[in-house]
Amino acid sequence: MTDLHQTQAALQRFILAQDDAIRSVVTGDERLPAGERLGIYAYAYESRLIESIEQTYPALARVLGCERFADTARAFVHEHPSRVASIRYYGRGLAEFLDARATDPAGAMLADLARWEWALSAVFDGPDADALPVSALAEVPADRWPGLCLRIPGSLQRVALQTNAVEWWRFAIQDAALPAATVMATSTEWVAWRSGLATSFRSLPADEAWMLDAALRGAPFADLCAGLVEFAGDENSPLRAATLLKSWWTAGWVVGLDFVA
Repeated sequence: MTDLHQTQAALQRFILAQDDAIRSVVTGDERLPAGERLGIYAYAYESRLIESIEQTYPALARVLGCERFADTARAFVHEHPSRVASIRYYGRGLAEFLDARATDPAGAMLADLARWEWALSAVFDGPDADALPVSALAEVPADRWPGLCLRIPGSLQRVALQTNAVEWWRFAIQDAALPAATVMATSTEWVAWRSGLATSFRSLPADEAWMLDAALRGAPFADLCAGLVEFAGDENSPLRAATLLKSWWTAGWVVGLDFVA
């Protein structure tokens, strides 16, 4: 194994899959045997991934405590080796990992807390986009409104939570005593977004959650109004759609306009 690429690949297999082929080209001495030399790399890889998870999920780390969080993160690392070029995006599946292990309300809450913190991190470092001025909406001709599609910034995040994880998050970041974990009969819909460097969030009523999800899928304004009929009725749906659109515009959620025939 003399080729550098082969050696690097063998080291990677040792770290990720405990393949011992690399041992044949690693030498040791009395001070540090070959196995311990290799162990340093394996430990450093695992430790760096655990550290990155803690940076993304600080409230979860506080809730679990140092030892339990480290055990949880280590188990995740062993089951989910990094497949991304940037370590920033490592840990995306932690909520699903915790979901699979949840056996009580506290377990479900931990999964939701991870889901919430991932969304907040995506908001914070999502792509920059300038909100359109109100004048852009006023310039849309009346006959083009039915085909109007809203471009929503990529930093805006939608989250559905089945527990009181946001309450836990608030208490955890303040190092305050945590309330009881509660699993709700129906999920609460949340949206989080960024204005400049400030992250904001709020819960959404059912009709607004539906309309925002439809807008994110690229549905035109006519379809948004039609879908709101189920919530507001035939007469009130256009006004409700316009009211919601105005609030989105004020919040800076609209960064572009497209049109479909």
